[in-house]
Amino acid sequence: MNTLLKKTAIATVLAASVLSLSACDHEVSVSKNGAVVNANATATAALNDKSSFEEKAAYAIGASLGEYVAQMKQSQEQLIGPISAEKVIEGFTDGVNGASALDRAQIEKVLKDLDAKIQEKIAQEQKISAEDNLKAGEAFLAANSKKDGVVTTTSGLQYKVVKQGEGETAKKGDKITVTYKGTTIDGVTFDESKKPIEFPLENMIEGWIEGLQLMNEGSEYILYIPSKLAYGENGASQIVKPNSVLIFDVKLLKIEKPAPKAETESKEESKK
Repeated sequence: MNTLLKKTAIATVLAASVLSLSACDHEVSVSKNGAVVNANATATAALNDKSSFEEKAAYAIGASLGEYVAQMKQSQEQLIGPISAEKVIEGFTDGVNGASALDRAQIEKVLKDLDAKIQEKIAQEQKISAEDNLKAGEAFLAANSKKDGVVTTTSGLQYKVVKQGEGETAKKGDKITVTYKGTTIDGVTFDESKKPIEFPLENMIEGWIEGLQLMNEGSEYILYIPSKLAYGENGASQIVKPNSVLIFDVKLLKIEKPAPKAETESKEESKK
């Protein structure tokens, strides 16, 4: 439940430079003399039955890089403009041959500038996404609050009782055992535990801490958690984006109260 979105690093930018090289849907390859030529999507005749292990290993390195480029192509093209395929391949070839037209300091500066450009674009898109998610979440909660059985607390948390248990209620400091399913307001599941799982209540997001303290052992509630009581402007993953309202169907199976202080101290003494 705590997967955080990682920012693009310089190492990824190296791939980004290559990934965007196909912005115009070129497919290119390098001939034996280093010249850039057009190629179709079929495999080249680089290997045959008589190829040595070293040749296959070298080819495998190139193929692996190529596959990575293809996988990242679409997402990177949304972040930066077209990059010349020919120049990317020329730079790769010159670098392999130890004849780069840029010295190390120039290469590092260009890549840092490229990284800054990508980060700026990511920040712009995240800001727009966060604003859209905030509006969508507010609209969802406003409509949801009018539905039968939905209760809204002073914090803005909403919940609906599916089943009311008869056991004791959870408090901060307790360990709880639950099963749950977490979805977005669009119905996309981002987290789920069908098997009972135990964790300290106080380690959870604020919406869980408040919601679970409303529940008796044996209860099942649906929690509608505003972004401010969840992951807020940071988000938590590609699915849980900034300012996302989260929905959890939670079954509270067991509550374990902390041992009394005197008992805990006695156990610690006995271990000495």
